Amino acid sequence: MRASVLVLAALAATACGGSSAVSSGSLRDCVAKHVPGVADRARASAEEGVTTLTWPNGEGGETIASVFASGSDAEKAEKAEARLGDAHDRRAKNVLYSGGGAVEDAIVKCVS
Repeated sequence: MRASVLVLAALAATACGGSSAVSSGSLRDCVAKHVPGVADRARASAEEGVTTLTWPNGEGGETIASVFASGSDAEKAEKAEARLGDAHDRRAKNVLYSGGGAVEDAIVKCVS
């Protein structure tokens, strides 16, 4: 009985997103489903194992998501930004994001 409860709990965590890392491709596709018309405007770049997705917004700004290999890598980057006084990003799982608007709302839904 106890084993089946643990298995069910593990399955529930996985079904709700669990703690697994999100890929940059799945995040990009998910955001495109939530915000029609942004897929063509998204840009991607990669450096040192981190993929950065950038979506321009209508006000001349942009929403950015940096996708790290793991949640702990993202947490380390978040702490490094705070030490530099540049702590404007928020973190969910292995993604640091900022910029606001509909794209940021979609990032939160896609990563949570």
